[in-house]
Amino acid sequence: MNTRSRSTTVGWFEISATDPDRGREFYEGLFGWEFTEFGDGYRTITAPGAASSMGALRRGDRDELTIFAVCDVAETVPHLESLGAKLIEPPSRTPAGDLQAVVADVRSNRIGLSSSGFSGPPVPGATAWFEIGTTDPAATRQFYQDAFGWTSERDEAAEGVVYYSFLPPGAGQPIGGIFDLTSMPGALDYAIPGLLVTDVEDLLDRCERAGGGRVMGPVSDANGLVIGQFTDPFGNRWSSFAVPPGG
Repeated sequence: MNTRSRSTTVGWFEISATDPDRGREFYEGLFGWEFTEFGDGYRTITAPGAASSMGALRRGDRDELTIFAVCDVAETVPHLESLGAKLIEPPSRTPAGDLQAVVADVRSNRIGLSSSGFSGPPVPGATAWFEIGTTDPAATRQFYQDAFGWTSERDEAAEGVVYYSFLPPGAGQPIGGIFDLTSMPGALDYAIPGLLVTDVEDLLDRCERAGGGRVMGPVSDANGLVIGQFTDPFGNRWSSFAVPPGG
C-alpha cells in the first residue's frame, strides 16, 4: 500500500462528554471556540479565525478525548489491523457526514481515522500538533512508520527528556511527537492533541480557574518553544504550546 495515500497528519479530534453543555462552556471560555450543531448531540468545533472546523464535541456515556488521522478510512482500517491494532469502532458516518473509525494502537491508545479534517494555517486556539507518550518508544515509532509512513527523529532541543518528532513522507516540518516515558515510573501511555496558544502560563492559569487542571509546565526547550499540558473538568488531557517571537 502507498503510505502517502493513507494519511498526512492528525487533523481532527473528538471530545465525548457525559455533560456536553459543561464542556462547551469550558472550551468557549478558554479558547473562544465556535460550535455548530448537527443534531443527535453532535457539534463541530472551529477556532476563532480558522478556515475550517478541527474537531467535534458529542454526547457520550463516558468522557474521552480522541485524536484522528485524516486518511482513506476504509483502506486504512484493515492495514492497521494487520499491524496489531484493534478495531474499537467500525467505520460509520458522523451527523456531519464524515466517515470515521476508531482503533487501539499497539500501546492501546485510541486513534481515530477520519475522511476529513482541519485545513489551513494554524491560529491561536487551534490544533497544530499531537503527542504520543509511550513506555515503549521503539514499538510506537515502528507502528506509526508502518501505519502511515511517518518517520521519527530525535528532537535535540528537548532538554532533559527523550523526545522524537514525527515527519510524514516528503514533509519539511514535523507534525507531532513521541514523548519517551520509560524513565518516569508509573507513567501511562497517552495520545493527545496539541493546541497553539499565545501564552502557555496564562492558559494554564485560566484553565485551573475554570475547573480544569495543570498537568505540567510551562517548560521551554532549547529553541524557546514553551509547552504545557492541562486537563479539562472531565480529566481529558491536552498539550499546548507557544512559539517564540519570530519562530
